[in-house]
Amino acid sequence: MKIGILSDIHEDGDRLREVLRGMEKRGVDAIACLGDIVGFDILLYRYLATRNASYCLDLVRENCRWVVAGNHDLFAIRKLPDVNGCFPFPKNWYQLDFQERKRLGRQQVWLFEDHELPALLAGRDRDYLHSLPLIQEVELAGTRVLFSHAVFPDWSGSLTWRPKNHWDFQRHFRLLTKQGCRLGISGHLHPNGIGIADGQRFDFLRFRTYRISRDLVQYVCPCTASSSSKNGYLLLDTAGMTVEAVSMNSVRYRIGRFR
Repeated sequence: MKIGILSDIHEDGDRLREVLRGMEKRGVDAIACLGDIVGFDILLYRYLATRNASYCLDLVRENCRWVVAGNHDLFAIRKLPDVNGCFPFPKNWYQLDFQERKRLGRQQVWLFEDHELPALLAGRDRDYLHSLPLIQEVELAGTRVLFSHAVFPDWSGSLTWRPKNHWDFQRHFRLLTKQGCRLGISGHLHPNGIGIADGQRFDFLRFRTYRISRDLVQYVCPCTASSSSKNGYLLLDTAGMTVEAVSMNSVRYRIGRFR
């Protein structure tokens, strides 16, 4: 079974079409989308004239079997993550003004209004985003896999915290073990290739094929959107027990920072 995995579309419909065509040529059986379908950051992206949140959501609905929400998806509909062990969001978080949220967040939470254009969503788009879970656990050819946008305890990636070494994945790995999952796959970090974390190390590695370990492992998917990072997707082959990071070689921009 071949599973295509994409993430961090950020309203880039042109790149999403290219990724879906590439997956079709590779003969994927099903596709997973790991969130941030919407969210156009003017500091990161340069495809202003072609950004189209509704179009991207339509393509995801039509083509992806498994879909989870990311931090930009939640922000677009002003929805708080229902699981977050790092920051106690007030229930009225989005009723507070920007400066008050900035004060309370103390640089721990991503705030978007000063650099993100509103997603131009229809009513059905909002309903769809509201329906998306933060995680999905699936059985693939006898291997249990957990899909998420980021890693536990910040499933949605709403916080500025990001893992820096394998120790930062320990809580995540304990949860994978508890859920009976051997593989975790997430996005959010926009690696120039693929991120791989296990009990011994966490590295960003180049685009190529990797054999899946028999131990617990977390893979980080490259972004779909054309930005300062190299974009692409993952191809999980359950028969050969490999994961391939496939590059799309789109135009990259020098300006940008991780969000």
